[in-house]
Amino acid sequence: DYERALLAHYQQYLKLLERTWERGKGLGSKDDPPSALSVTSVLALCELLKSAPHFNFRSNILNVVVRQMNNKQCEEVSNACCSAVGHVFKTDAQGEVALEAARLVAKMVKDRGFRVRAGVLRSFLSLPLRVHVDEAQAAKIAAAANAKKRKRDKEGAEIENEMREGSSSVDKIILARSQADTLEAVTLTYFRILKSEDLTAEHIAELLPPALEGLAKFAH
Repeated sequence: DYERALLAHYQQYLKLLERTWERGKGLGSKDDPPSALSVTSVLALCELLKSAPHFNFRSNILNVVVRQMNNKQCEEVSNACCSAVGHVFKTDAQGEVALEAARLVAKMVKDRGFRVRAGVLRSFLSLPLRVHVDEAQAAKIAAAANAKKRKRDKEGAEIENEMREGSSSVDKIILARSQADTLEAVTLTYFRILKSEDLTAEHIAELLPPALEGLAKFAH
């Protein structure tokens, strides 16, 4: 089967890229810069994320790329990963991949005690969030109501016809719901930074400008 073989080889390729990165990063000690080959492997993952964000195993790629957004041993790696995630934020029409990426970035920022590069937080600014909080809540309610209706309705053929006829409105609901959850993850990250106990700490002070800029953009 051609498709099955393609997926199997693609997965092997991704594993090879990740192993190459792991083996070549910080040779000697964690503070050493990564090898040229390992940098190339991460750059390849970034290009795959930008060119095929909806393809299989995207979560595997996202996990590696998001972690390396904050790489402090190699600015090239950090910049490439921030750029790749920013590209996903900007171009994901349905919003689901962007939501997954935003949650991973938000989790990383929180887990590392906000000790991340400003570029990590600045990537959020690429998000074209067009939904307001009230609209987002309405979209969630509508999506839940549609799900309940489909569950109650046992006439499968009619359901399929209705879904085909109303596919564009369903897409809009999915987009609004994804953007609502993305907005929640992003703004929560901003507010956690602003509520930090020591706003004068160097690592917090570095994040204040992109956090305030993001709030100005998304909280209007």
